[in-house]
Amino acid sequence: MDLSSTTALGPRRRAVAVTTVQQAGLVFDPSWRSFSSIQGGLVVGHLLEAAASHAGASPRAVTAHLLGGVVPDEPVRLTTSSDRDGRTGSVRAELLQDGGLRAVAQVLTLARPATPVVEPYPPGDGYRPEDGVPFELPRDYVPIAEHTEIRALGPSRPLAGGSEPRLHAWVRVRGGLAPLVQLGVLLDALPPSLFAVRTVPAAMPTVELTAHLAGPPPATGAWVRVDQRTAWADADVAVDDVELRAVDGSLVAWGRQTRRLPAL
Repeated sequence: MDLSSTTALGPRRRAVAVTTVQQAGLVFDPSWRSFSSIQGGLVVGHLLEAAASHAGASPRAVTAHLLGGVVPDEPVRLTTSSDRDGRTGSVRAELLQDGGLRAVAQVLTLARPATPVVEPYPPGDGYRPEDGVPFELPRDYVPIAEHTEIRALGPSRPLAGGSEPRLHAWVRVRGGLAPLVQLGVLLDALPPSLFAVRTVPAAMPTVELTAHLAGPPPATGAWVRVDQRTAWADADVAVDDVELRAVDGSLVAWGRQTRRLPAL
């Protein structure tokens, strides 16, 4: 018997490491920038889409590291590889540009469709998109604002010098993105929550983003409620939690991202 292929729980599933080029020659338009680089959520969304296509299964969780800024007008290449196939799969997706690795994601997939979500502590009655106040991000800093429609909720606003690092809004994405790509944009659609207590902008790039998907992503162009807050921050990074909900109140995804803070 080959003991290397068995465990106390039975046969060990061997890892699969077949790499496929998922998409080559993808080029991002400059209008998808946040400050100087392409928005991190858009990058993560493309990694999610590539992993789902590779596995032929629904992604349920993703952890992505954004290793370097992705620049517009230069082609990128997406590659995927299976670390585990089966009912519960694990796919590694990478985005390369100019010969360098710019982002990498590990995506958990399930071979069957998502089942209805049970929330032990469901939220109370929510707002509707028509309850929000139209709000535009400054396109000088975030050209990606051209592709989003935002309706702010509550008193908190970016760069308003408020008392709490929280932001709430309804958001929808223009541009006809595939649902999983759009989901990545929505996870990163609002400015850093620390902007709510600041009065001047500062670059706080996303360097890590983890999300758990509660079900199929919303249809292209659908309104999604985004509730975001800073969980904690130190001198180097800030960690934001974000919750996405559909118009009917159903949970879309939970996310958490690490943002690098400006050097003191």
